[in-house]
Amino acid sequence: MDEGEIRWTASTKYKAEYQHANRAWSYSGAKIKIAPDSATTVNDLNYEDFSDARNAAAGVWSRHPGIAATDLIRFNKARMDTFDAATRRMVAAHELGHALGLCHKSGSGKNAVKSVMWPEAARYPDVPTDVDKANYRRLWG
Repeated sequence: MDEGEIRWTASTKYKAEYQHANRAWSYSGAKIKIAPDSATTVNDLNYEDFSDARNAAAGVWSRHPGIAATDLIRFNKARMDTFDAATRRMVAAHELGHALGLCHKSGSGKNAVKSVMWPEAARYPDVPTDVDKANYRRLWG
C-alpha cells in the first residue's frame, strides 16, 4: 500500500470473489482506495492461485516489504473449489482484510466477536462488520 491506496492485479480464476472483497472493503468512509493497477501506478497487490491439497488454508496473504514490493493474496484451488460461492467470498474478504493490516479476531459463546477476520471461513461474514470497521479506523483514521 502506498499513498493511501492499494493498486491490484489479478491472475486468478476467482474473479467474482476478489471483486466482492474489493467492494466490501471500499465501503462508505473507508480511507484506503482499492483500485486496479494501471500503467502509471505501482502494483501493491496481486491475486493469484495455487493448489495444495495438503494445505488446510483456502487463502493466504503474504506481505512483501520494500520499495515497489507486491503483496500476494493466493487462493488454494484445492480448498476454494470445495466451497460454495458465499464461503469463497468470505475467504477473499478475509485475506484482503489482512492486506489492509487487520489481524484475526476470535471469541467463543455469547462473547464471540462477529468479524470478517475470523480465522475459520465458515464462521465469519463476507463483509466487514462494525468491529472490523472500528479496527480499520484505528489503523487508518
